[in-house]
Amino acid sequence: MNNLSSKKEMPFLAHLEELRNHLLRAFLSIAIGTGLMMINRTLVFDYILFAPAKSDFITYRLFNFFGHFFHREDLIILPSDLHIQNRQLLGQFNTYIWVSLLGGIILAFPYIFYELWSFIRPGLSAKERNYSRGVVLGATVLFTCGLLFGYFVLCPMAIQFSYSFRISDLPENIFDLTDYISIVTHSTLSMGLVFLFPLAVFFLTKIGLISPKFLCTYRKHALLIMLVVAAAITPSDLLSMIIATIPLIALYELSIVTCIIVSKKRVHR
Repeated sequence: MNNLSSKKEMPFLAHLEELRNHLLRAFLSIAIGTGLMMINRTLVFDYILFAPAKSDFITYRLFNFFGHFFHREDLIILPSDLHIQNRQLLGQFNTYIWVSLLGGIILAFPYIFYELWSFIRPGLSAKERNYSRGVVLGATVLFTCGLLFGYFVLCPMAIQFSYSFRISDLPENIFDLTDYISIVTHSTLSMGLVFLFPLAVFFLTKIGLISPKFLCTYRKHALLIMLVVAAAITPSDLLSMIIATIPLIALYELSIVTCIIVSKKRVHR
């Protein structure tokens, strides 16, 4: 009985051991990425994280250029640099650790996804493995596009709204360090994760859980969900929510096209 039970348990224990190895390598990649972020503190904070707080950020300059081009002199995006203050005893140190860890996860994302996929892939059939070629590259490209959209579009618009909205001329908008960091990281990382949606649709279509008809039928319901998601990942202003919703709609339509292509290939096979 002991030999029989050990034989039954060994495959499960072997899977746990394999998963542990993949997770350890993934955590090691995060540690390396975090170390790189900590070493390059000036680059990370002055040239990346605090860049949207400066009036010469490329997004503001582009909007101002188009404002002058269309003779909208009243359209001045972030006319002066933000005033950011730290009011906590260890606020800057805690921000340094948190941003370094989050940046390490972002840097290591392709490898983390590769390790998780390496654990899942052996359990797929030969046809499923053939379907999923290039999945790591696809996930990396989508995630990076989401990060870029969040950083260069959504984040500046959120900052602009926070800067320009006033209930009176008396209070001065001086931003807290933790609030500013939260806006930048939340807007950027959220869009990176949202942009992975077409990849999820790709796999769900491959295993037959959804179809193009399903996506088209529930398009209106999906729009409502997208508005809720956009409201969750942006500040409470309407403009930022609309800006965040536009790529979500585009991603949904791209997912429908992907679903149609995958379904046709399944039929031909």
